[in-house]
Amino acid sequence: RPVGRAIAATARPTGRFVERIIIRDGGAVQVIPVDAIDYIEAQDDYVAIHAAGKTWLKPEPLGELAESLDPARFVRVHRSFVLQVDRLARLELYAKDSRMAVLKDGRQIPVSRAGYARLQELM
Repeated sequence: RPVGRAIAATARPTGRFVERIIIRDGGAVQVIPVDAIDYIEAQDDYVAIHAAGKTWLKPEPLGELAESLDPARFVRVHRSFVLQVDRLARLELYAKDSRMAVLKDGRQIPVSRAGYARLQELM
């Protein structure tokens, strides 16, 4: 973990979570409010942030980004997915021990057994 990230993590006041995510795209800088995020997906050493019908890539591990988000609003439902709970329309049984989260826009993301338990705690 780079020293800069460690300092940034300790500099954040307890109980405070990020409200915006900054993504550098070449010379441009995108600011994504966390309210706009539907879900976040791990892709190797990057995260794909799905928000407002678009997808942005950010070079950051999913676990690190998930820790900076409010756990009352964002739940890690699978080792590769973090879901904003407000976007969830329903949960469907997919196989014997697995479920799919169906978002309000119809997109589906997998939910692990542990992720299902975390969702049940919030609901």
